[in-house]
Amino acid sequence: MMTYSRANPSARYNELVGFYQQMHAEGTQSSGHSVAAKDTFTGQSLLPHVGPIKSLIDQFGVKSVLDYGAGKARFYTAPLFPSADSSQKVDLRTFWGVNEIRLYDPGYEPLSRLPLGERFDAVICTDVMEHIPEEDMDWIIDELYGFANKMVYACIATYPAGKTFPNGENVHVTLKDPQWWAQKFESRRAALGITTDYFIVIFNCNDDPKPIAITSSR
Repeated sequence: MMTYSRANPSARYNELVGFYQQMHAEGTQSSGHSVAAKDTFTGQSLLPHVGPIKSLIDQFGVKSVLDYGAGKARFYTAPLFPSADSSQKVDLRTFWGVNEIRLYDPGYEPLSRLPLGERFDAVICTDVMEHIPEEDMDWIIDELYGFANKMVYACIATYPAGKTFPNGENVHVTLKDPQWWAQKFESRRAALGITTDYFIVIFNCNDDPKPIAITSSR
């Protein structure tokens, strides 16, 4: 089996990035309904996780965050979150109490520049990993670890998405059970010889009331 990398991704990876670029620009289909471009991949899958991520930010003393696969990242600048004293609404950077948030998404041109050579205390990716071809998974996980000084947080679905690519294929291209994901993150950490912590939240259905949490031991 060929080994792929950032410098040499699979043809499948490049194909899917092209699809995402098209969908960001033109819109998509979701559960049989048309979705306008402005409402496609807005980054809303992050919202249920802002509280748990804040808890980890506080625990690890995080001051910089990379959102890897941020979509249009619509919810970062709006004052949607409670201030420390609950007296007003603040943006996400203020709510998390961090100095820097960097946004990256290869399918959205304004955020498509990868911050090569930089590192961040935390790397987060919500609703991202299941969109990646299995043959590219190792180097993507290595890249997440490579950007992270302290921790990686990933939210992963194990079920088909509502959205489809322009060719009709479901956008969740890698559907694996929680054990597979746990083994993958742990094995890549071991291969890299690092101790960066990971926190994986696995959803087995949309609005799963009991997602499975998998963490590295501290």
